[in-house]
Amino acid sequence: MTQGTFSVKKPIIPLVALGAVLAVCLYLALPLPSAAQGAITVSTQGVENRFPDGLRFYIEAESASDIDEIRVYVRKLGQSSRRTYRTVEFEPGASISGEAVFQSKTSNEYIPTGTRLEYHFDIRTVDGEQFETEPETLVYLNTGLDWDVKSSGLINVYYYQYDQLSEVRADAVLMVADETYQHMGPILGVELTEPMSIVVYSNYDHMREALRPSSRVAARHLRTLGQAFADERTLLVDGERDLFLGDNTLTTAAHEFTHLLVADAAGSAYSQVHLWLNEGLAVYSERQPSSEFERYMDFAVENDQVPPLAGLRTFAGTPQETLRAYGQGHAVASYMLETYDHGLMAELFATIRTTHNFEKALIAVYGVSVPELDNKWRESVGLAPRDLSTPPPPPLQVLPTRRPTPTTPPAMAQGPAATPQESTRRPTPTAAPEPTYTPKPPPTQSAPAMSSGGGCGAAPEQSSGIPTQLASLALLAAPAGLVALALIRRRRSKGE
Repeated sequence: MTQGTFSVKKPIIPLVALGAVLAVCLYLALPLPSAAQGAITVSTQGVENRFPDGLRFYIEAESASDIDEIRVYVRKLGQSSRRTYRTVEFEPGASISGEAVFQSKTSNEYIPTGTRLEYHFDIRTVDGEQFETEPETLVYLNTGLDWDVKSSGLINVYYYQYDQLSEVRADAVLMVADETYQHMGPILGVELTEPMSIVVYSNYDHMREALRPSSRVAARHLRTLGQAFADERTLLVDGERDLFLGDNTLTTAAHEFTHLLVADAAGSAYSQVHLWLNEGLAVYSERQPSSEFERYMDFAVENDQVPPLAGLRTFAGTPQETLRAYGQGHAVASYMLETYDHGLMAELFATIRTTHNFEKALIAVYGVSVPELDNKWRESVGLAPRDLSTPPPPPLQVLPTRRPTPTTPPAMAQGPAATPQESTRRPTPTAAPEPTYTPKPPPTQSAPAMSSGGGCGAAPEQSSGIPTQLASLALLAAPAGLVALALIRRRRSKGE
């Protein structure tokens, strides 16, 4: 019985072995599975900086099946997850070489220097295979310059070796930006989680190349002292004339950096922040703002010519009216910080982020509407409150306002700082007779940057009235201001 059973099972072993051999041979003879068949290999990828015209992305790839579509996705780091893409141009096939260009030749396509970008390629074949490359990052800066960076936490200052003061300028700007963050961050309830860039130019010709294309035309007659871009979290600063403009470079840096902090505080609701508060906080951050603002506000208060605060959601009008608006915004912002609990400003911005409504947020946090806040501030400076039963006038039409220094005729410039072209004489406002008013002596240096619509720059391309790019400019022929190091005043203000 045992022997018979053994004789039946004995031939099974070689049959199993033979079956395994046949299965292996059959497997090797069959086509490879589709995943392996469509495998995509990237041999070369990268980006070429074509400043100031933009960026060229390039890639070389192979696949067992034809590649018929490639996209390069790009997003600005730090603001949102929103990204854009360009289609890579190439001849479809199993082995391809292609490129895609992100231009910076028009205002709509403009890429500010200092912008941090992340990009990756998405590759697809005719049989449905898809492959994405690992994300890469870059910082868009002028080509041909030896860039270096100084950092304090998440604040990065990019500079290049141009003269003996290049590094000193970078150190000074970084110090002011860090001080501004330490001062204004708690007020606004901002704690940086993503880097901010400041690009310091030691030669104005290099900065002129970096300006928005539409600004390069105006640059023939105007000098941009600083320009901030909230979406890109970057700020350009002219450092060439710091010894001639006194601390204008550093004052501009503090002012414009505060706009970036305000944008961080408001988040996606940044366009809802009224300009009087946006600019008022930026002037407040300067610690010792220009006496020019005080001159115009003093005159307006003494002659009861202060416009309703509700009409200053955006700025428009004459140079004198614009300077007065900056002074009024600073005065009301200071009143809010000095009269109410200091923590309410941060709570206000947190509420703006959630409600996307400035007026509702102000009522919820401060318990007053904009007209009621206006009346409380008016009473604090000795003015009679307005009759709130009469609706306030509508806001002025949004126009490209310019940061003027009042001259005859007015020297107008986009942005918060404009110095006179041929004369430092500054007349008093001409809005009304001034029989009893003697203006204060004009300041010996230009005031910090001003803006239109919610920042210091050209009118926005959106309907909100709050631009995301902010600029400080001065007339090219402006005379020299105070020849002094800004660091001295900063240290004195700190009591060192």
